Amino acid sequence: MPKSEFQIIILEDDPFARNWMALLAARDWRTRLAGEFDQPLKIIPLLHQKASPLDLVLMDTDIPGGEDWIPQILGAVSGMKHPPAILCTGIRANPDILGRMNHPSFVGYILKNEINYSLAWAIDIALSGKWVVTEGIRSLASSMRFPLPRPCVVLDGRKTLQSTLSRHQADVSRLAFLFSMERRELADELGIVEDWGYGLVSQVYEQLGVKDILTDEEIMRSYFDDQPLILAHIQKIRATGNATVKAHDLETLAFHMITMPEMVPLR
Repeated sequence: MPKSEFQIIILEDDPFARNWMALLAARDWRTRLAGEFDQPLKIIPLLHQKASPLDLVLMDTDIPGGEDWIPQILGAVSGMKHPPAILCTGIRANPDILGRMNHPSFVGYILKNEINYSLAWAIDIALSGKWVVTEGIRSLASSMRFPLPRPCVVLDGRKTLQSTLSRHQADVSRLAFLFSMERRELADELGIVEDWGYGLVSQVYEQLGVKDILTDEEIMRSYFDDQPLILAHIQKIRATGNATVKAHDLETLAFHMITMPEMVPLR
């Protein structure tokens, strides 16, 4: 039976980064957060659970002592019948980390400032059977002559539909779609009256073409044809006549659109 979502855990010692990653995972239709950990060895008991449905570990490689704890996690994963994938993150490209990525559980290495809001896209693509990297990692691999596994996709979360919006529209989309902020709170944050907040969100919907995706099969597939989990949710939105649910789901659909990164296959 096809999965309806991916179960992930986050290993990240920076509380701000961990909370941000958790927010992005929770907002996305494709990912379900199964746990958050600030210390590497805390995840090993979870990995040892026989019935663990875990699909992916999002692993911060900047946590000190990686030369000791990374082999322990790989050892725990290697003993599993259905081991989770491991997607590594970091602030700076680390040649020592990249040089160790010969274990079959690794599915990519991404830099936080380069993936930006597009974290769930990286997770989804990595679990589709493609290695994922950001430009800093691609550049490091090239300089090291490290052979990145193929197929491999270079993601850039700084190049999204949000970057095509005006600064004001980008602020609106960030508050409304990333943070799912209530319109009154959004208006307070932007220093405008509440009615204007509704109008601004409607303008962004129109510019992004959100409603066109719901009414035009060709447009929908031009965005999400290779994203079965997103397509399944869009079909549910189309099938419902509940205006309240539809309004909420419109926000989430817009979230997926503005977080879609530039994706370039590595040749």
